[in-house]
Amino acid sequence: MSILKDIQYKDSSKFNDRIYLHYKFGTNKYPLTQWVFDNISKENNLKVLELGCGNGLLWRLNAKRVPGTWEITLSDFSVGMIHDAKNTIGDSIKNITYEVINIEHIPFEDHSYDLIIANNMLYHVPDRNKALSEIQRVLKKNGTFYATTFSKYYMKEMKEIISEYRAKPVKENATNDLIQNFSIEDGGEQLKKYFNNIVLKPYDNILIINEAEPFINFIYSTVGIQRDKIIFNEDEREPLTEFVKNIIERKGNISIPANSGLFICKNSA
Repeated sequence: MSILKDIQYKDSSKFNDRIYLHYKFGTNKYPLTQWVFDNISKENNLKVLELGCGNGLLWRLNAKRVPGTWEITLSDFSVGMIHDAKNTIGDSIKNITYEVINIEHIPFEDHSYDLIIANNMLYHVPDRNKALSEIQRVLKKNGTFYATTFSKYYMKEMKEIISEYRAKPVKENATNDLIQNFSIEDGGEQLKKYFNNIVLKPYDNILIINEAEPFINFIYSTVGIQRDKIIFNEDEREPLTEFVKNIIERKGNISIPANSGLFICKNSA
């Protein structure tokens, strides 16, 4: 059993807990889903593929702005996530199909898509070289690949709080074990092997958290996300919640930078 596939992304519930923290406490009032879509080409008659579509929120929130001439394929490696994406999008977008796909083995012909999107997912992929090679193969020669990700320091403050709770030494400038696989700081180095004309557009955000429960839900939502590690057992939820409440009462809030970015890549084939 893969904990990542069968527990973490069995459906979108854990994913939604992480989205909610950003939605409720983010200080950047330009919604990330709108910002990403605003940076995507809107030409007519394009074939579009999203890899790792999750719950389909990018499309549902931008449904009225999707060109009616687009032919869209949304994919994920999880059957449960595809099910949730279908429910999220419903009939708000036409000309859309859904596929269960492993990004390392994309089942489409060479140079068959104009746009390919991978939102906050490449850091999960075991063999990114294989995945990026597949994306390059499937992308049309004049196509564009869009990839979003976070800073490698994403949620380091959460790790500091966990270390403090467990009375362990706090590491200075600790990186995120997962995001550092493909981050805004060094993702470009991986991409340039397969694409040229790479542009990184930054999206700055800070979470100002003044409630404990959504933060705790975020922590528990990461079960199985980093090398199949379980961070906390359920019987620790109550004491951890009290610990976080005390921090908020003492400091007023928990401030967490949540910077991310969008790589816009042209096919070098």
